[in-house]
Amino acid sequence: MKSALSHILWFGLILTLTASCAPQPQGRPTLTPSPVPSATFTPQPTATFTLVPSATPTETLTPTPTTSPFPTATSTLTATPIPDYPAKLFPLVAGNITVDWSYSLITNRVLDDAGTARELSAMFAFRLLDRGIHHETRTILDNEVTVYYLRVSHDFRGKPIELKLILTGFFGADLAIAGLPADGAAYISLRQQRAGQMFEPWLIAQDWRLPIEKRKPLFETILLSDFERLLAKLPESVILFADHPIIWRPDNFLQAKLDMQRLSASAARYNPFFEYDMFGLNQSAAPMAKAWRDHVVDQQSIPVDLADKLEFSADYLILVTP
Repeated sequence: MKSALSHILWFGLILTLTASCAPQPQGRPTLTPSPVPSATFTPQPTATFTLVPSATPTETLTPTPTTSPFPTATSTLTATPIPDYPAKLFPLVAGNITVDWSYSLITNRVLDDAGTARELSAMFAFRLLDRGIHHETRTILDNEVTVYYLRVSHDFRGKPIELKLILTGFFGADLAIAGLPADGAAYISLRQQRAGQMFEPWLIAQDWRLPIEKRKPLFETILLSDFERLLAKLPESVILFADHPIIWRPDNFLQAKLDMQRLSASAARYNPFFEYDMFGLNQSAAPMAKAWRDHVVDQQSIPVDLADKLEFSADYLILVTP
């Protein structure tokens, strides 16, 4: 009996030791992949307005920072109509020529071997058709430019044609004169005189071509807004003159283009006289430049297809009154 009981106890001890030495089961990947979290839309907090009691409700504009390298200005949404006020001619003599609305003067000309003008500037007399400054937005060499101009007319072989006389321009769209910063493009150069004084426009043109230090005291430099006020005060009888390059030397084309890209006034004034290929690379004299050249040099008529979109520009202006 004791022997049997000893065997039973011994066998139980062996089973207990065996069980305690067996390895524990390890967790394994299942054949079914765990679901991957899907992209879900997480609502973002929306801006809400908290009403704060105030004595007078006000609307606050938050300025938006920009990276534009150009001076900013205030835009305008509507233009005030400018009534017609055509200027009247009065007796004025330049040298031995009686000035009328067809007066022109070549102020600079360089000829090539064939006798063709490689470089040409000219001055023309213009009739003011109203007493305001107009503006419009144009895209010039990929820049938006607000172009400021006068409504004028000039007589071509006895026929008056209305045109735009471009004064200056500002980078940006639809910019009001009143909001322009005091940048160089906001100024124009002007000479004023009375008819009783000797009128010698060729000498004025020579003065303009002096080094800037010498010519500065010979011309007024006034803000566009001041010139607008001056226009409103002019008498009925007034003759306006403007001088500007028409043809550039081909080796100066690149510099002219660089000026147009950097300087808004040059962009506005030079644009009528140049044209470019579809890539904006190759530059040449525009048909309008050639039309002005042919008129002032050979007294040719303005082509019919240009007559309703004619423009000229002003490096400087001359105002003569009785």
